Amino acid sequence: MKRLSATIQKPSSRSAPPSAVASDADQPVPEENGQDARSPTLPPKRVLVGLWMGGVFGRDVMDGIHDWLRESGTSWRIRFADSVSLFSSSLDWMVAEHALDGVITYYYDDTSLSNLRGAGIPCITLGEYGGIGESAEECTARPPKTGKTPVPLPFASVDLDLPALAREAVGHFLSRADFRSAAYVENHFDHGWSRRRGDAVMAEFTRQGLTTSRFFHYGRPSSLGSKTGPDFAGLAAWLRGLKKPCALVAANDATAADVIRLCESEGLVVPRDVAVLGIDDNPVFCRHTEPNLSSLRLDGRRAGVNAARALAALMDGSPAPDPAALRFGVSVSRRASTAATPSIGEIVQRAIDFIDANACRGATLGDVVRYCGYSRTLVALRFRQMTGRSIARAIRKRRLDEARRLLRETSMGIEEIAPLCGYESASALHRAFSRETGTTMGAWRRTVAAPQNSEKSRENHPPSP
Repeated sequence: MKRLSATIQKPSSRSAPPSAVASDADQPVPEENGQDARSPTLPPKRVLVGLWMGGVFGRDVMDGIHDWLRESGTSWRIRFADSVSLFSSSLDWMVAEHALDGVITYYYDDTSLSNLRGAGIPCITLGEYGGIGESAEECTARPPKTGKTPVPLPFASVDLDLPALAREAVGHFLSRADFRSAAYVENHFDHGWSRRRGDAVMAEFTRQGLTTSRFFHYGRPSSLGSKTGPDFAGLAAWLRGLKKPCALVAANDATAADVIRLCESEGLVVPRDVAVLGIDDNPVFCRHTEPNLSSLRLDGRRAGVNAARALAALMDGSPAPDPAALRFGVSVSRRASTAATPSIGEIVQRAIDFIDANACRGATLGDVVRYCGYSRTLVALRFRQMTGRSIARAIRKRRLDEARRLLRETSMGIEEIAPLCGYESASALHRAFSRETGTTMGAWRRTVAAPQNSEKSRENHPPSP
């Protein structure tokens, strides 16, 4: 990786922001006197990319940008900025140094876009994630704050296809069950992307004839600019009041994870009572909720390809592609939080099979629930309904049955038997055995061994004729 200052072609007394980094978009290219050795008269375009690389979407967008560069044979010198502050400082510095040919970003506000407009630098915004509460078009309508004469901003926005997102989400729910209501949980009142997702999803649910409800997880503003924390108590009460079963979409996976945790605390079974679908397909949340979270994955790779193609056109002085052609869609990653609720027998048989095979290997209640793929509440409820006992009791019974078998059929000591039955120590096995049988393991073995010895004696010494 090269430092940002190493990519500037003219000498300057200023230095680049210390945390800004640059890389060739394709492969490192030797430079001679500051110019691309492959094209002495046409150095690579200098592009600032503002993406949060800690998320799935940002990494997919970057992969898409590189896909387009590789397939088109184009070389860019790319600078990354993975935070708002780094993007703003890098943008200001590169504009001042005339070291910028184009921008792809989902970090934007009226100041940054107006400054680009004043400098005439082409910009592609990822409108789904951009300005808080304002669209990129609204931001660029403001006058530039650089003091320069306004010039038209070469601009295009690569947006999430919100109607397609809504159809995908609602279609997924309706394909698996009949619901009495539908709901959407906002992330925050001033997050424009959360509001726009909700508008589209609620409109599609309404079009399908479902009663809809909406909740602002972080509350509504009491005055302009006010900030409030997550309203867990309000969300829990709202969830209790929904008509069940309910199809629920959350603004993102973090919000969906909160919903699932609150459903469990309120005794609501996911997905039987509330089927939950997140957005972003972030594995940090999707794989670590119980049950695992279904989610809509944004096609970031397509967004990256479209953004690179549009920026290349603008930097060459051509019109941007049609906005409709720049949109990107979503796909459903199906997991247990929206799965069709199985019959009692199917869930319980799966749990029983797992307990039989793994109880003596140290399997726990949590292991059984994860294997079944549904919430702890649902699995425990269905298991007790069919067997009349809890999962923990079934695990204990399977372990003690194995302990009895080993006591009866072998001469192994208790220290040897304990780990073979899933117990960490002989004392733990002793306690469990005594509670279950009312006697010690040694006494039980002697009691069982006596009839067996008598039987063997009769076999070896049959009565005289």
